[in-house]
Amino acid sequence: MRKFFLIIILSWLTLLPIGASPKFEMRAVWLTTNWGLDWPSQPARTYTDMLQQQAELCNLLDEVASLGFNTIFFQARIKGEVFYNSNIEPWSHIVSGESGRSPGYDPLAFVIEECHKRGLECHAWFITIPAGNTKQAKRQGPNSLPARHPEMCIKFKNEWFIDPGHPHAADYIASIAEEVAHRYDIDGIHLDYIRYPGEYGNFPDNNTYNLYSEGESLQQWRQDNISHIVRTVCDVVKNIDDAIMVSTAPLGRYEIIDGLPPSDWVCTGSAAQDVALWLEYADNDFIVPMMYYPDVNYFPYLAQWVELTNSNGYVVAGLGAYRMEKREGNWSIEDLSHQIAASRHYGAAGQAFFRLQHMRQFPDLAHLLAGNYYRNPALIPPMPHADLSIETTPVENIQLHRGATGDTLVWQPAEGAIRYAVYASVTDSVDITDASQLIYTWVTDTMVVFPPHQYASFAVTAIDRYRRESNPAKVNPPAKRNPF
Repeated sequence: MRKFFLIIILSWLTLLPIGASPKFEMRAVWLTTNWGLDWPSQPARTYTDMLQQQAELCNLLDEVASLGFNTIFFQARIKGEVFYNSNIEPWSHIVSGESGRSPGYDPLAFVIEECHKRGLECHAWFITIPAGNTKQAKRQGPNSLPARHPEMCIKFKNEWFIDPGHPHAADYIASIAEEVAHRYDIDGIHLDYIRYPGEYGNFPDNNTYNLYSEGESLQQWRQDNISHIVRTVCDVVKNIDDAIMVSTAPLGRYEIIDGLPPSDWVCTGSAAQDVALWLEYADNDFIVPMMYYPDVNYFPYLAQWVELTNSNGYVVAGLGAYRMEKREGNWSIEDLSHQIAASRHYGAAGQAFFRLQHMRQFPDLAHLLAGNYYRNPALIPPMPHADLSIETTPVENIQLHRGATGDTLVWQPAEGAIRYAVYASVTDSVDITDASQLIYTWVTDTMVVFPPHQYASFAVTAIDRYRRESNPAKVNPPAKRNPF
């Protein structure tokens, strides 16, 4: 019966229309700094290089914002190197040309500020468990993670990894997240590669297992280790600011569904990712499973993820834009269109695209988003663990001043608001449930100016630090005077 049900789902999904845009939706893209894949195109060895790096990043963010995205996952840590001023780990050679050398500015602080200028949330994306290959470790010298913490690292097939079972591993990774959460105005911490290496049975952690397993099975012990890291990171971040969202990027399939092709490369198999536990204990605000699969390996597993989250968080579908490359699957634009439509149909909270360069590489994808799915802006969904019974204070004293050069909307600031959303309608009544009437999602001032007489009615809502939206304050056009 279950297999039959899945076949019906797959057949029906091919008929899904684009449909209307939701008002709340996370629209994210991974901005990859490893090897400079998305940015930077060259290291900053001089002051001129630094300015070029910054201009390049601003141009990328302009493009992302123009496509309708509202969230950036900025790769701030790559295999033991970082893109910010840290007391724990060295500067990445990718940003400066030399491991441990500053590029002359702080890229993480810079990207956060520039994201916020454009109405984009910025989440610090960490490569968590991998610590680089032997060549990287040699280049980093005494700054490398294996050199600084040999007791905590394991070499496996020419690659170094943090041993998740070592008793210091969770505290070390959490200290990195704590430093970022404390120093930066970050919106989220996003953990990637928070898993055991793919060749599960061969990972050489027998000594650690014998020392610390306390009789658990290898599978359960490894799952507990990864869960402990996730929970420790969440605890330290939330102790600093409980409005910073913590998320992970697990594998695209949680557990094999009956009737579908078997595989050990699932969360509950080789990766040792007990995602259900992370959600149950509120160690994740949302998850972004890497669902870079077609057809039968996407649609049923998407439904599984949404069912798994329930009220314990939400799922943002990770979509493989890179699969449109010929060597990576040669997907058509319709493949991704159907996956976006399905994510909305099943109740996912949004989509995240891997990776930014492919938004530029494939104009059809950019047009699909800006012209259809992301045509209207969207608010970030409220934090799932925020107390929604607490009402956000609405704005007061909203006024509209018509003028020959523009219509100015002003209001009094609302207590607890970090920004405002502005709605407008061409009719005499504005409806904030209609996503097409959402004009601005990220206003930090208490005034906006519209072209003269473009809209007839307006509304403003306050957004608090938990992304909760207040009731609207509305202003309608003044009554028309009888000329007689």
